[in-house]
Amino acid sequence: MGHTSAPLAYTKDEYLKFLAKFHSLHLSTIGEGGRPESSYAPFVVDQNNQFYIYISALAGHTSNLINDGRAGIMLVEPEEQAENIFARKRVTFDCDVEVLERDSEDWQKIMSLFDDCVGELMQTLRLLADFHLIRLKPNSGLFVKGFGKAYEISGARMDDLSHVNLRK
Repeated sequence: MGHTSAPLAYTKDEYLKFLAKFHSLHLSTIGEGGRPESSYAPFVVDQNNQFYIYISALAGHTSNLINDGRAGIMLVEPEEQAENIFARKRVTFDCDVEVLERDSEDWQKIMSLFDDCVGELMQTLRLLADFHLIRLKPNSGLFVKGFGKAYEISGARMDDLSHVNLRK
């Protein structure tokens, strides 16, 4: 193992632990006329690090996701925990959107993850016909853990990290 592999392995572990701290994500969508819209949603993640949100059609971001098929997501450390407000630890992903068919095998599997995370409320939410289960499949990502400490995220499971080097 080369001397750069060990720090990268440590950074990967730090990245995965950071992801595991969150239960909601910041969501960026494209609205009518190409206008950007920001919101948030609770989420669960599968073994392939794909994100799932269960959201109402009454929310503007739902039609944005369905109509445009793209989303940006961000998980960011709370301000009060940041060493420096300019360098908050964060992960961002550029995602493709897929609506899962209600009561399909995938839908059932992911809804059981929501049951484990959210509890009894999910029994009520499952009954609401205006809710959609949406997969946010990351294409690329970025993990920033401080000044000069930015890492591109790639790979089938979004767990391959490489240091961003601006001196190319």
